[in-house]
Amino acid sequence: MKLRTLIAPLVAALAVALAPAAQAQDKMTLQLNWFHLADHAPIYMALKKGYFAEEKIDLTVVRGAGSADSAKKIDLKQADIGISDAPTIITAISKGADLKIVAVVYDKAGNNVFFKKSAGINKPADLIGKKIAAPPADSHRTLWPAFAAINNIPADKVTMVNVKPEGKQAIVAAGEVDGSFDLYTSYAIWEKVLGKGQVGHLLWADYGLPIYGHTYFVNTATIAKNPKLIERFLRAAHKGWRDTQMAPAEAIDAMAAAVPGLDRDTLLGTMPQILDLCITDRSRKNGLGWIEPELMAKTLEITFANAKPDKPVRAEDVYTNAFSSKIKPLK
Repeated sequence: MKLRTLIAPLVAALAVALAPAAQAQDKMTLQLNWFHLADHAPIYMALKKGYFAEEKIDLTVVRGAGSADSAKKIDLKQADIGISDAPTIITAISKGADLKIVAVVYDKAGNNVFFKKSAGINKPADLIGKKIAAPPADSHRTLWPAFAAINNIPADKVTMVNVKPEGKQAIVAAGEVDGSFDLYTSYAIWEKVLGKGQVGHLLWADYGLPIYGHTYFVNTATIAKNPKLIERFLRAAHKGWRDTQMAPAEAIDAMAAAVPGLDRDTLLGTMPQILDLCITDRSRKNGLGWIEPELMAKTLEITFANAKPDKPVRAEDVYTNAFSSKIKPLK
């Protein structure tokens, strides 16, 4: 009995000492491509539901300043995983960046140009002679030469005007430019600024650009050092996407609760387009984020349609399905 009395406090003390180790989480930083938009809401849904906690990940989300900027920060190891447009990552890899795409976010690209319906733009050729706004690090700038070549547009016949990401709608509304590159998923935001029925757009996928859009990507050093961390992140993130498909308002509310100042209703209005780009027959068959070799090869081909890469790049050089979550949409 005396021995038990002596041992019990020691056992309790040992349990307390070991508890922090048992509950230790990996700190991880997600570098967004832009300021917070609705396609980031699934991450906050996953945080709310505890999916990252279940995977023992302490996640920090950092707003971005463009896909090219996101690629640069992951290459410099300033964050652990990033979101960026596939062509931007492919181009960065061709220039020597140590990056690898580990899952797609948009199974089809949402590259697009918005304008007032009164701008007289009805087809890609109508962009000739126009002023188009785009942030310096916007992925559309990377992809523009290829899109222009596909549509027989001299790329230099369209004037690019620098703008901050959050200023795209205002500069078009003020008539300072004819249009702005922006993802189709921002349609509801454009309607709010320009007015219902006043928004025109050209979705690049409708004009010869069937490629992958946003992706999750990492520095290759992370794959070598902690591959299981990538797998755990994708599993949690894709659970968030699965749940967002069924309850988009809940996902937007989760993000709005964490990020002050967001326009909840406008962001919710963009969810149908976002889910359309993410949930496809391919993701239903193979799971969210799965990468088809043929489509990635086509993405490479279009990315370098008008400019040779700095060094040869093969599809297998830029992506891997090794960390696939295999989590499928629910419908």
